[in-house]
Amino acid sequence: MLQSLILLFVIGVLAKQSTGLESDSLLWRLTNLVQLQQNGTRQTTPCVKQLQILHYAWHEQQGWALKVFDASGSGYDNFMLGNSLWLGNPQTCRAVNEQLLRAVTQRQQQLLQQYAPFAFDYRLAYLRANSPWQLALSVKETPLLHIGLCVPRACDPNQLERLLHETLSTAGAGGHADRLQMRVELVYTKQPKLSAKFFASNAFRMLAALVAVILLLMLLAHNGWDAASPVIGCFNVASNWQRLWQLSADPQQIGVINGLRVCSAFGLLCLHVVWYLFYSVNHSSDLTSKMVKINLVPYFLPALLEVFFVVSGFLTVTNFLRNESLQCCIAEDTLSGNVRRCGRQLAHRYLRLAPLQFVMILMSVVSFAYHREASVFHLTNAADELCTRHWWRNLLFVQNLYPVKEMCCNWTWYLGCEMQLHIGAMVLLYLHTRYAHSVRRLVIMLLLGNIAYSALLPIILDVPLIFDLMYEKADWLYTKPTVRMSSYIIGSIYGYAHASGTGSPFEAVFPNKLAKSGLAVVALWLGITLLRSAGGASPLVLGCTVVILRVLLSAGIAHLILSSFKREQSATPTRCLVYFLEMKFFQRIDRVTYAVYLFNPVIILNLFYSLSNAIPTDDVILVFLCVANLVIVLVFSFALTLFFELPFNRLSNLLLGSINPKGKGSKIE
Repeated sequence: MLQSLILLFVIGVLAKQSTGLESDSLLWRLTNLVQLQQNGTRQTTPCVKQLQILHYAWHEQQGWALKVFDASGSGYDNFMLGNSLWLGNPQTCRAVNEQLLRAVTQRQQQLLQQYAPFAFDYRLAYLRANSPWQLALSVKETPLLHIGLCVPRACDPNQLERLLHETLSTAGAGGHADRLQMRVELVYTKQPKLSAKFFASNAFRMLAALVAVILLLMLLAHNGWDAASPVIGCFNVASNWQRLWQLSADPQQIGVINGLRVCSAFGLLCLHVVWYLFYSVNHSSDLTSKMVKINLVPYFLPALLEVFFVVSGFLTVTNFLRNESLQCCIAEDTLSGNVRRCGRQLAHRYLRLAPLQFVMILMSVVSFAYHREASVFHLTNAADELCTRHWWRNLLFVQNLYPVKEMCCNWTWYLGCEMQLHIGAMVLLYLHTRYAHSVRRLVIMLLLGNIAYSALLPIILDVPLIFDLMYEKADWLYTKPTVRMSSYIIGSIYGYAHASGTGSPFEAVFPNKLAKSGLAVVALWLGITLLRSAGGASPLVLGCTVVILRVLLSAGIAHLILSSFKREQSATPTRCLVYFLEMKFFQRIDRVTYAVYLFNPVIILNLFYSLSNAIPTDDVILVFLCVANLVIVLVFSFALTLFFELPFNRLSNLLLGSINPKGKGSKIE
């Protein structure tokens, strides 16, 4: 007992007296611990013995030992405001065992050709700090400290973790870490390397089987079997390629809508680049500040999602009211017949959206499971674990009704929200065929009630204009259909105006310049108040501003769509914008917009987790990241649309056609 106390005292004294590398190097404190306990009761395993040899060689300044310590992470710089990465260098750790740069130079042989007497591996230790001096945000969990270690290969994971636990509990953090009261504790260690367990997982096997079946069907279609089987014909690559690039000849196609969807998808992709960089691998205060500015100050960037809700509401109502034969069938049919007809229409929409989402979930699970083993980063977005438990929520399109932290692929909340609003719209449209006046009054009441609800919600929840406090309430403020309903209803009202040939709803509500000027003054005053108050805006100002901005943005989008049918009567800026959005480039890219929206977070996160260190957050680098990700996502989206979405869409049409071969007018795009 006395010997143990003396040993602990000696270790503590040495830790306090250490400076430079020794004070903040986890590897040094590990080797120092086993060296001091050399004559104690510890069993001398190959791992312990080799760590003792490493400690001695470092004191003797042998080249291979210096490389080992140089390859390991040390120091805790910028810990207070977000840095959590001290990764060292895996390549330098490789240089301990083998010669690198052989074809580059023959100089400095003592640096390049001094090898360790035993093998070393690069490992990572993930530590949790419990410091009052570490910035903690409720937006995400406090990041674990990532420390790279070049350690003997003889140290198996369990033994290394036991030694690190003992090192941290015995010697404290040491040096700078002690001054910051870090009180670190080991969470786990990892060797960033793929194991056989990954290939044995059910998700990997399912994805491999799906790809194999699709390739087989494509091969059969290519060899002429598509003529014998319509199912195989759905996977004809040449036919699907032609469909992918062929512009629609439908005179009722609204080109400006396609342009709006593409531009919104591109804007959201750039937002996702910054958001997922912050959320996954870079926790610096600089990136945090930029991300908050993007989300709060110019509110319109995250509000680009309103485009999709407005467009969806507009198209749902317009396509329904144009289909006079369908309305006649509904008016003449019984309740049970209309329920079946509505079910078929909803099934058609479901089968358009669900297959590609299922493929996305499967790819997310496989890719995140891969990075859980092979990436140097700790995965803060556990999509593989969440999707394994909650995949059914996505397939039922109810994921947005659950907390954001429990969502499988949380960026898909929009799909659930849009599907729920679409179902509600279809029910009202069916009722409209018999109770037109009552339904129109109900829609106006829903819009006014939802505007009031959205304005009062920040007051009820007591949410100021503070980003992390707003994020805590994101389940209520962002992802619920009750929040997005106003945009969908505004799009629906404009769709009704277009189908019935009436005037613009905005002109009906604000018929003269005085009314429009009053609205502009109120919006301007709220916007200035919001910007001046920065982080101190009251919930009342926040609620009113967000609602007015959302309503104005939604009305502006819908008004632009309506203006595209009367472009000659529109102002010059409106005509130019309409011509821009109707460019053929946007019409072609629109075919892959769904894949772009679904897969861009997956591709962005895979890119970031594949890196060996964090990316700097300079503005120029962020711009290049946006452009690079845009190109990569477009390439992947064309491939995914060609090989997955189009074949399954054709297959679903074939399936529904066989179930209801005489169901004229029952299909709504």
